[in-house]
Amino acid sequence: MLALLYPLDGEVKGYTREQFLSDLVDECEKDIRGAFKAGAKRVSIDFTEGRLACRNDPNNPWTGRKMLAHFIDLNNRVLDPITPEERRNIGIHTCPGGDCDATHSADVDYAELLPSMFKMNAGYFLMQLSSEKDKEHVYKLCGQHSRADAKGVEQVCFIGVINPQNPRVESPEEVRDALMEASKHIPKERLGSTDDCGFSPFSIDVKPKHGSPDIARDIAFQKITSRVKGTAMASQKLGVA
Repeated sequence: MLALLYPLDGEVKGYTREQFLSDLVDECEKDIRGAFKAGAKRVSIDFTEGRLACRNDPNNPWTGRKMLAHFIDLNNRVLDPITPEERRNIGIHTCPGGDCDATHSADVDYAELLPSMFKMNAGYFLMQLSSEKDKEHVYKLCGQHSRADAKGVEQVCFIGVINPQNPRVESPEEVRDALMEASKHIPKERLGSTDDCGFSPFSIDVKPKHGSPDIARDIAFQKITSRVKGTAMASQKLGVA
């Protein structure tokens, strides 16, 4: 998203686009290394704009500019100097948005994003999926386009099994079943579970479907508990526990 600070058209006098992008890439790499140095075990890059970049909207200044390929290239420039051992613990998150229980690009078919997204040389991918209408369609895309070797790292697909926008708490059995279905298309050694997006259960957040942020916070912990239990059940059935 920071790449869009530079004008889409034209150039800033005395500061070329390539100079800006080079500085941006360097600072992002510093952020990642700084997080690991501070003790982070994993660092995830938010790629919410990936799906939005595929959306044809006359109000969207990106439309028709092939920004998806540009974003992916920038992220790979950040990842290129980082060793495979480190990139195993660097991931990409994507979703169609989740602020105020709303989305901005859920109408975009994942088929427009995932084949390109997996070209990023990250070690894992966190994908909104619980709220998708056709989950198997996305499971197949993940199986087809995720790579067993992305410049030295296996790409792990963490599929969304929990919908933070819906106050209904998923059961552990539902989580288990989603993972079992996904394992038909994604190698079990490269499969994991995640939440579709952040829960944001804070006192200043608007959660229309939950009634209040306090209720949303309680529900968030219930949902996380179900994900942990359901994932353990699937792991046991798949023999990867």
